[in-house]
Amino acid sequence: SMSHVTQKICNEIAHKLNTRPRKRLGYRTPTEYIHAHL
Repeated sequence: SMSHVTQKICNEIAHKLNTRPRKRLGYRTPTEYIHAHL
């Protein structure tokens, strides 16, 4: 069950994933990639 997972934990996981460099994006983070294409 995921009843023990708080919003804070979800936010921390999302932050960790969104700030992780990706090979597919040329080893840039998703945020860096988006800002480069705006």
